[in-house]
Amino acid sequence: MLPMENTRQNKMATAPEGKLLLSMGWPIIVSMLVQALYNIVDSVFVSRLSTLSPDQLTRILGDLYVPGTESTIGDKALNALSTVNPLQMLMISVAVGTAVGMNSLISRRLGEQRIEDANRAAGNGLVLLVISSLFFTCVGLFFSRPFMSWQDNDPIVRLFGSEYMTVCLSLSVGVFLSVGIERIMTAQGRTMVAMMMQLTGAVSNIFLDRVFVLGLGPIPAMGVTGAAIATVAGQFASMTLALIMLTRSRSEVQLKRAHFTLRKQTVKDIYSVGVPSILMQAVGTVMYLGMNGILKGLGEYHMETLDPGVNYVDAYKSAFGTYFRLQSVIFMPVFGLNNAAMSILGYNYGARNRKRFMRAYGMLTLFCAVFMVAGTALFELGAPALMTLFAVSDFTYSVTVTTIHIIAWGFVCAAVGISMGTVYGATDTGVYGMITSLARQLFILIPVAYLMARFTHRIEAVWWAFPIAEFTHLIIAALLMLRLYRNKIKPLDGDGQPLPAGDVQ
Repeated sequence: MLPMENTRQNKMATAPEGKLLLSMGWPIIVSMLVQALYNIVDSVFVSRLSTLSPDQLTRILGDLYVPGTESTIGDKALNALSTVNPLQMLMISVAVGTAVGMNSLISRRLGEQRIEDANRAAGNGLVLLVISSLFFTCVGLFFSRPFMSWQDNDPIVRLFGSEYMTVCLSLSVGVFLSVGIERIMTAQGRTMVAMMMQLTGAVSNIFLDRVFVLGLGPIPAMGVTGAAIATVAGQFASMTLALIMLTRSRSEVQLKRAHFTLRKQTVKDIYSVGVPSILMQAVGTVMYLGMNGILKGLGEYHMETLDPGVNYVDAYKSAFGTYFRLQSVIFMPVFGLNNAAMSILGYNYGARNRKRFMRAYGMLTLFCAVFMVAGTALFELGAPALMTLFAVSDFTYSVTVTTIHIIAWGFVCAAVGISMGTVYGATDTGVYGMITSLARQLFILIPVAYLMARFTHRIEAVWWAFPIAEFTHLIIAALLMLRLYRNKIKPLDGDGQPLPAGDVQ
């Protein structure tokens, strides 16, 4: 019987690319779909706060509760989650970006047969993740209320948002460690283990949402705070299983105490891919903040010029936040395949197997495009049915359905661009991904959305900024991909010979 190490190497180096991508990708897709589902479940339950009794609402809101305003509570709760979402995105960006750097480095070192360096990459990466979580703990404890005061004028939205942000950020170590260990497993092709970690956290969160948000038996309804508690509890459940699997399972990566001592070169190698990945994903935080500002400004303008009895700010920001959570489910198959592809591409890049590298990339792009065609059709045809999950006002319902219909037209372009970003990371060229992400979410989207709001004063025009940005981003990504192919991929030997020691380019 072959040793475990050789079995894993043969799998990455010899299995048919499409079959390998799907076999490694489907467990990640399933786990990420469930994880995206619990983000939606959070929103579904908090939108139903309007169904609580006056006594329950008084317990949650205190003096802010005004009888007769129950129908607006769901909109305000969704607005609060939408307002806090940029900070959560930033936290996840740091966690996932650092983990991507680990994943890329571990995969390349395994492909180069440098097992001890792969172990050190894993240990150093986990230490960096814990340090990062401490920063967000401080943000959650000391800056939640100032942030909400800056972002929204409504006292109920401020209360909901500050409570949610405090709990989720101050107890963030669970998500950092679970993401890091998941990537260690994925780098070795052990995606089933990664799926078990994700499922544990997601299922725990979904169950606890019902208990803590709306109350169950002796447990009182906690509202948005309950959603935050359920989220953190799910993350800690995932972290606990991750630590057990890391310390008790047999794998290529075997950590010892010495591997947790930070080494300058290892940290540099992790962040050479990790920092561009962090910045690339953190751009989403800036985008979200920018969009919230544009939507708030447009909503306030409409409250002055249209029906003053409609809270357009709550409606527009809630619509964007709800769309954002729903689209995460559509994009999870793409992200799952790209997570698996990072290990396959990184391994074969380290082994200098050009033909296999390009075949794997071709299959990745094809699968991503197919998934997004299906996702676009689902959103175009099923948006009204999806919105029946949320207990929101009729106006917010209408705005959100329109939002979904318009933005979905950019899905295919986005998916193909994302697959190119995975190639950038696998070849230690993460700066290209940063460039395309900046173009997509900041330099194109925000200016176009602002101009649409400024000169048309129509919310529908603002949503069209998204397909415009996705199409332009795809053109830029394709040009950079051609440059990358000429400079790094084409010169590979194509015969699977290892890179010389120390050459990570």
